[in-house]
Amino acid sequence: MSPATDQTVWGAPASGVAALERELARLRRAQSAQAADQGHVVARAAVLNLVVHATREPHARRAGATIGQLAQRHPSRAVIVHADRDLEPGFEAQLAMHCLLPAADAGRQICYEQILIRARGDSDERLASAVIPLLLPDLPVFLWWTGTPPVDQRHFDDLLALADRFIVDSADFARPDLTLQQIALICGAGRGRYGVTDFNWTRITAWRELVAAFFDVADWRALLAHISGIRVGFAVDADGRDIHPSQALLLIGWLGSRLGWRPTGALAPSEAGGMLFAMRRRDGAQIQVRVRPRFERGLAEGDLSGLRLQAERDGSLTEFVVKRVHGTAHALATVTRGGQVISSRTVPLPAPSVTELLGEELTIAGSDRIYEDALAALVRLA
Repeated sequence: MSPATDQTVWGAPASGVAALERELARLRRAQSAQAADQGHVVARAAVLNLVVHATREPHARRAGATIGQLAQRHPSRAVIVHADRDLEPGFEAQLAMHCLLPAADAGRQICYEQILIRARGDSDERLASAVIPLLLPDLPVFLWWTGTPPVDQRHFDDLLALADRFIVDSADFARPDLTLQQIALICGAGRGRYGVTDFNWTRITAWRELVAAFFDVADWRALLAHISGIRVGFAVDADGRDIHPSQALLLIGWLGSRLGWRPTGALAPSEAGGMLFAMRRRDGAQIQVRVRPRFERGLAEGDLSGLRLQAERDGSLTEFVVKRVHGTAHALATVTRGGQVISSRTVPLPAPSVTELLGEELTIAGSDRIYEDALAALVRLA
């Protein structure tokens, strides 16, 4: 038996593309009539196509809620594909159209269109053929893949071929150390055809900015060529079972790619899910890298908890440290030399929501070469 679809969330069912379009037209008429009675104007708007793939009901519902929250800024034709392994063979297509008031006293409603396709696993090969007729022509296609992309399966390739931009969240990857390497290959294959991005990359933007800010100081910039050690901490749950080091790995990949470092060995597991490995500077000197899981209350699994860069020059050790301030949305950035603090500042550390992350990505159509370079650096550690 197929599980019943909650029509209060997804709207009324429709069968086939023609039925979907008829249902959309009916909903538009009903919305226009209701708005006219209230003295409002309904504006049908779409600036992009958004295709979301989910294998879990919570991910599908989160995507639907996120799309609704972004409707005012990014009205779209959104197609949510829920590949539900509990459904019997075939497709069950359902549609929901929603209108939002930009403000309580607004006289203009912005409408967007949201379509749900539920498909059993054995229908995977036909997913792209179900999605293509629903896309609005001459508008860019954004593909948001929740969970770990099945890069070795045909239906993934078929949906990716539709995309102008491919969006993932490595926080959801089961094995980020392996899947990030596969995403790097996808970046290389798609160059010139589609861009690739990762919500976790955007989450660590503030960390990258803090690290870069250290070296705006000319005297400290010279120490970039003398870095000898890196420690990166990331959060785990209390029992240490959920290990998601993707933010830490992306940060290391970014440093390595920007500074021209090369690996001297593959990623090696360390204690309690951590990693210990080495990289080589341009001058051939070795850099010891340690990635350490840490339990910290208030942090989601995988969130960066701290960073320490060590630089040795003329017998003096300088350390550049960024650490979250417990219980706050701030980080403490300090510089010590010879064990003495020579600089300290507390700065905000944003924690963007999924809605904010997606909203930012929908404004970008091209590739992020810095992200791609960071992934390429991780591949060299494989």
